[in-house]
Amino acid sequence: EGYGSVVKFESIDEARDYMMNFVKQKFGGVGYIVMANPMDTVKPKVLSSVEYEFKNKTSSVAILPAQSFHALITQQFMKTHEFEIPDYKYARVKVDLFNLNSENVKELGDGIFLMIISPEGIPYVYTATGAGLAEYDDKGDITLDKVHYEFIICNKPGIYSARVIGRWFADVEGEYELKIKVEEIDTPVDPLMEDLSSLASYLAAYHRGIIWASPEFAYAGRQGISQPGDNPEIIEESNAHVLAIHQQLNELLAEIADLPNDLATLWQHYKENPIYIAILADPTMVPMYYYKNPDDGYIMGWGVPGDYIYGDIDPNPDDLENDTFTYYPFQENIVGRITGYDAEDASALIARTIFYNEIIEKLGEWKQNATVQTGCGLEFQWVPVLTTIANLLLGSNEPTKWPSGESFFINLRLCHDLEEGGFNVKRTHLLASQREGFENLTQYGRRYFLFPRFYEAISSDNVKGGKYQEESNIIFVFNHGFYYLYESGDILLDARGFPPFTTISRFYPMGSGLSSKGTYDVRNVYKMKFGPGIIFVESCITARIDGLAPENCLSQAYLHAGMNGYIGATRVTADPGYLEPGLIFEGFGAWGFINATINLKKYGKYPEPHFGAVVAEDFILDLVVNDSTTGMALRNAKNKYLPKDANSTFLWTPPLIYTGLPMIDEMLYESICPRFEYGKYLDKKYHCLHEFNLYGDPAFNPWNP
Repeated sequence: EGYGSVVKFESIDEARDYMMNFVKQKFGGVGYIVMANPMDTVKPKVLSSVEYEFKNKTSSVAILPAQSFHALITQQFMKTHEFEIPDYKYARVKVDLFNLNSENVKELGDGIFLMIISPEGIPYVYTATGAGLAEYDDKGDITLDKVHYEFIICNKPGIYSARVIGRWFADVEGEYELKIKVEEIDTPVDPLMEDLSSLASYLAAYHRGIIWASPEFAYAGRQGISQPGDNPEIIEESNAHVLAIHQQLNELLAEIADLPNDLATLWQHYKENPIYIAILADPTMVPMYYYKNPDDGYIMGWGVPGDYIYGDIDPNPDDLENDTFTYYPFQENIVGRITGYDAEDASALIARTIFYNEIIEKLGEWKQNATVQTGCGLEFQWVPVLTTIANLLLGSNEPTKWPSGESFFINLRLCHDLEEGGFNVKRTHLLASQREGFENLTQYGRRYFLFPRFYEAISSDNVKGGKYQEESNIIFVFNHGFYYLYESGDILLDARGFPPFTTISRFYPMGSGLSSKGTYDVRNVYKMKFGPGIIFVESCITARIDGLAPENCLSQAYLHAGMNGYIGATRVTADPGYLEPGLIFEGFGAWGFINATINLKKYGKYPEPHFGAVVAEDFILDLVVNDSTTGMALRNAKNKYLPKDANSTFLWTPPLIYTGLPMIDEMLYESICPRFEYGKYLDKKYHCLHEFNLYGDPAFNPWNP
């Protein structure tokens, strides 16, 4: 019984079909699908557990005078602790790392890093206190620097090791506490963003759409690490699972359009009449597809996880990197993933989207502002003799971080696009792009900072990046990064900012870590205050959320802090880093910069961008010129990308990776085995197509002048 008319359903499909017909009759059609998984309301049952606690001191690995001398004497660069995972079928490992000397974290960028190594010596986990939600006092200072991290191991008992590396800039050592809890659980299917499905009906109702939800969407592996991004052995199984969902989605799309379930008919219809598909779930509840990745590995993540496939009607079953009816892949439908720390966070994101116009009325000129920010260390050249000698000494084969002007002209080009679109653009380049700069370094003494006034001169009041981001509706960022941060200081600050050291460190690594002060990391970004704008980040891995708690992810920190949409790469991003190959010496010279300057001054012509910058520019142009939604703009930009950039050739395409710790960066860079040879690098271009994902409502239409 019920009040008024009551409709009873015997199955999920019956309920969905009823609502689909209702929406068609009421509004003339269905233009929006919400994918969700009700299993995100159910956590695994804990059957038993074991706990470990460690407390110790370790030397600071900051390469500054006092720390370097102390480390040479003690020969202690990390501390290692062992813990056991019992013979559990499914074990959830919860890690809490506390920096017990947090007094200078806000002022200097101190932090602690953690790696967890398997019994076979494989690095399963890499995290840092910069990836955690630090505790703040009422004055905005960090009182406790910490990180909480979780992962699930299946059928793999044994002795694991936790390696702790500390970095304190105004001390030679520091103290930490490490707590590890190993829980036996009844299933590896663990929602990372809890209860998001509870919002599906509200989101669908607002957009006059339907819900497509099923507990069968979820995926977790049963051997080793439970998520494919950290376990290459289960990627094939995970992808087969996603393809089964994709087949069901095509069947649903046929019903929505009243078409036969014929691939060619569906493709023809939806390429002209795209529909919005909003995934209201984390990648465990509704998994991503893992495309091929020439630069994958442990710590960086395996494959290229993305939601592209949910908008792609016709992936070629014999070559899933390509499509059936087009030469290059073409995404017919519009896809975005609505995410957050939990249902409350996602609800706030949806509310900011629905009431966007009312919110921005109170923000004054904010809606007219945009910022374009490019950092240091993004440009590469092969310096004659010196680069070759450096590679011989280091046993590597890579170009040198050396100014070429490429990122400078990308910055100018995108500023021009936004200004032509009517935005007031605030531009930063190099160190000015940092979140914030140094203050009053003399108080710490010259044993730590030899040239305090010099550091402040290059990174202090001139730094505007964080301020401009909070003041802007549209943000573009080009930097080095990782899943929990990106940074702008790189070679200039890590080499202590002093010219002799900077030049030497371009060839022989001498990273001090000083650039961590101004990084955009989780512990700082989640406390920033943004308007409901859009950010596009061209940087490695900053959009990774697969296998990670949302509280550890930079993309989710931005959404938590008020942004309405985040677009970034889930894996390593490539970029050539130079303008032209060189006239006299291959890979070196100033001619590219001179030629680009002449063309800009005489003809108003900018150098052509490549890789993620192409996608970013077309995304921005579609927003400001065509007044498109964020999802439509990204879909259109991706469909233009390969036809534009596929035939471009390069000498090299170095990754834009920065983990926060130079020794880890070097290890990862060596593991990638970079190719430095003239070619199209088409595998990396397909990688680029698939790696950029939208977190936010794909139907969100930001303000346009």
